[in-house]
Amino acid sequence: MNKKLLVLSAVLIFSVTIFSVSCKQKEAAKESSSGQVLAKINNTEITLSDFNERLNEYPSVAHGGTLDLETKKGFLDNLIVRELLYQESLRTGLDKEKETAAILEEMKKRILVEKLFKKELEENIKITEEEIKKYYDEHPEEAKAPVETRASHILLKSREEADMVQKKLKAGSKFEDLAKTHSIDTGSKVRGGDLGFFHSGVMVPEFEEAALKLKKGEISDVLETRFGFHIIKVTDKREGKSKTYDEAKMELEQSLLKKKKKEKFDNLVAGLKSKASITIKEDLLK
Repeated sequence: MNKKLLVLSAVLIFSVTIFSVSCKQKEAAKESSSGQVLAKINNTEITLSDFNERLNEYPSVAHGGTLDLETKKGFLDNLIVRELLYQESLRTGLDKEKETAAILEEMKKRILVEKLFKKELEENIKITEEEIKKYYDEHPEEAKAPVETRASHILLKSREEADMVQKKLKAGSKFEDLAKTHSIDTGSKVRGGDLGFFHSGVMVPEFEEAALKLKKGEISDVLETRFGFHIIKVTDKREGKSKTYDEAKMELEQSLLKKKKKEKFDNLVAGLKSKASITIKEDLLK
């Protein structure tokens, strides 16, 4: 996408935003007593009801806070500026350009697809208590806490230093002593490199993958991550404990919800494909 198109996209995003605001404002004015016109920019009105609705999206307001008058004025001015930019883009004929039409069409597709997703995959999907209980009984592995690994490491700045420490380990030096002497991880070196117990998703991927492959008491080869060069020793492993129904309920409900959404999505796509006429020229892909 060229520079002109990027600028155009930014303007259109502002335009679509304020345009949708304007449409909502007119509807709100008809339906609510708080639809008084707060501001008018040429022929476009911004009603009090929609201004308040948009204001609720403001981070501090969304978290229960309030805004002073000056901040509200600034927020309103932002809406006015966006509307002026939108009107100017129409005046200059920007909406008639071919590139503009392509962007608008793409934005329209995205918005409509998102609304279809929400309608088909989010609305009317309910998970009952009975379903969760049944899932809990039938999938005990999903109601367990993850396996935890306890590891120590020696972190070095260079591979040369790491290779030197590795040789000392193979010669019989104690891991804990070398960690205290050589490791640049100030947080763990005082404990002989001990990092405590951790489960999947806590450590950087390379470190985690190497640690999970090691058995209790084993020491890794030199491993490089963005933090430096590690030598890892696994000191303990413990199986995750089974969770009670109450402990696992929320997590299992989300798991069931994802499964139902996927099933509904797959059925929706399969149905649409079966009714559609789709032709693909695979030779063009080459």
